[in-house]
Amino acid sequence: MISLLKKITLISLLLSNLCFSQEQNYQQLDSFFDILDKHDKLMATMTITKNNEEVYNRAIGLSDVEKGIRNNDKTKFRIGSISKAFTAVMIFQLIDEGRITLNTPLSMFYPKIPGSENIKISNLLNHSSGLYNITNDPNFGDWMLKHSTKGEMLARIKKYSLDFNPGEKTEYSNTNYLLLGYIVEALDKDLYPQCLQRRILKKIGLKNTYYGGKIGAKANESQSYVFEGKAWNLHPETDMSNPGGAGAVVSTSKDLSKFMNALFEGKLMSGSSFEAMKKTNNEDTCHGLFYANMNNVDLYASEGGIDGFQSMLVHVPLTKTTIALVANGLDFSKMRIMLAAFAASHGQPIILPNFTRIDLTEAQVKQYVGEYACEEVPYKLVFKAKGNVLLGAPEQSNLKELTPTKQHQFTFDSLGVVLDFYPETGLVKFTRGDNKPLLFKKL
Repeated sequence: MISLLKKITLISLLLSNLCFSQEQNYQQLDSFFDILDKHDKLMATMTITKNNEEVYNRAIGLSDVEKGIRNNDKTKFRIGSISKAFTAVMIFQLIDEGRITLNTPLSMFYPKIPGSENIKISNLLNHSSGLYNITNDPNFGDWMLKHSTKGEMLARIKKYSLDFNPGEKTEYSNTNYLLLGYIVEALDKDLYPQCLQRRILKKIGLKNTYYGGKIGAKANESQSYVFEGKAWNLHPETDMSNPGGAGAVVSTSKDLSKFMNALFEGKLMSGSSFEAMKKTNNEDTCHGLFYANMNNVDLYASEGGIDGFQSMLVHVPLTKTTIALVANGLDFSKMRIMLAAFAASHGQPIILPNFTRIDLTEAQVKQYVGEYACEEVPYKLVFKAKGNVLLGAPEQSNLKELTPTKQHQFTFDSLGVVLDFYPETGLVKFTRGDNKPLLFKKL
């Protein structure tokens, strides 16, 4: 997983500038999606709820490109690592039943896994176990598309020693949730799909969520794609025996919204277990969710990616807003899409994507190179040239490629940043969203 902390912190930065208006701006969000659809940047559905009521739903793109079948509000997508939130809920239900605790050692179930006697259930939930991430296995590409038995997966896990001592630090590992899924099965003496159905889906009425298998068009399941050249190309299917409790669930944006709302309404576990689930072991990693806070605004999220599928699920308790995005084709910033949805749901304007691009010479790019300072902020902006490409970022950050959209103007679409240069005066105007523009002077 790409650092979810960075992503949800960016959302929380946006939230810090909101006045939490009750007005909403979904017409502009429709325009945002229209542009992405027109330029083959996204195939997906999104659902937004407030106070547990659906206030927005949109489907764009094709669920099956070859057959020309369009996505709709009932199209089902592989949700990847958002599956981990479902697995975590079932673990906390087992804790509520007194069958395990957060301190139960992994060795109670799998004593032959290296270091299992020191790995607790809590370490698995919050990614502090030190277990090697099995999807980093050098042979992962060979076995991911083939069926694997539980025994084969466990044998692969047992080959690796710990990357660090349990509790020493936090490092995301799919292995943690594979094992948690197996533990659910062991305690319930049943298969994960049946446990999921009984413990969560039937309880809160999720009719379009289940443990996935081979993708079926008749079941209104989407294929997944990557955009290469000028077309969407079909992505190979991971065999769902491999991701298990770490990433094998299929769902819709509507069902994911219902799941998140039910979780925060206390319908899936005891209050004490939910507080334990939300507790962080560092600044962002909870026990099944991720967390950020900005200006006393709490935000909880989960994110997934498998094959060409991408998903993100975010809840803001303060405004009781939930946003669920599930995509089967993405050639744009997932972060930018979520920022647009947050802005729309809180009555804020959206910067629409601009896919106009002009060509520059190396000489033209060089006139923007340098460091620029602003009296209103403590950091500088740094710009460097790489041939006829301009790279830029705040100092001490990784430089990003900027898109030239018209004379003396560049954009960075992932964050909705617009940079207007005035070479004759050595100035650059930095604008992000509806925030006050900042004027930087070349040093």
